[in-house]
Amino acid sequence: MACYILTTKKRDQRLFRKILTDPHIFETPRELLLAIRSNKRGPILIIDLEIRGHEKIGFQTAELVKKNNPNAQIILLAEDSRLANYCFEYQVGVLDFIIKNDRDLTFQKRLLRAIEKAQYNLHKIFYTKPIFVRFPNGTRSILVDLTHIIYISCEKGTHHLILHEHDRITKIRATLKTVVPLHKDICQIHSSFAINLNYLKDYQPKKKIITLSTGNALPVSRRYASEVRMHTTRFTQPPSKDENPNFKRND
Repeated sequence: MACYILTTKKRDQRLFRKILTDPHIFETPRELLLAIRSNKRGPILIIDLEIRGHEKIGFQTAELVKKNNPNAQIILLAEDSRLANYCFEYQVGVLDFIIKNDRDLTFQKRLLRAIEKAQYNLHKIFYTKPIFVRFPNGTRSILVDLTHIIYISCEKGTHHLILHEHDRITKIRATLKTVVPLHKDICQIHSSFAINLNYLKDYQPKKKIITLSTGNALPVSRRYASEVRMHTTRFTQPPSKDENPNFKRND
């Protein structure tokens, strides 16, 4: 699978051509954005935050990418770890943030793991067999493909829920109490949130936060912490090549 790369550093460009099978390298955000404009299925992007001395151009580019293609899998590279704080400011849903302190094998292995995870995420989004679940909606019901639901939130002050998908949201008249038991992959993590366990990426017990593979970060309340912890190991590991013959690595 092709990787779209934004960097002006020649040394990095040489490295990417060496370790990746199909790198598409660009030196300006405009060139990158034009190249992925027709990619509707979710490109994998590696974006160097610093472009020609400007530290935030990478964030701004990632923000534009996500706005036009919510399925995009974005890996950010930086030489200054302090730039990671801006990930929350720009809300770009980053898959990984990698510090380029050196170009040793540790950096290369982490980059390849991030690309592998991106491929796995896109596989789940587009090739997973649909799971149709009938959700209540007031006095009626609607048929929903659960594989497209990332998480569910309560609309404050109402009796409505918001179903968050990759490219849209749907409002239904229901409560978490009624929808959580509908399928084993729906897990309540808070009085206001439930997630699709297949999108669970990471759980930080001390911060009481989970991160989804789409980059969304959601709070976990104490009441549901033990259940989230139980599911973390099961759902955060991508399958091996033997477990998923359709999945290819960029080795």
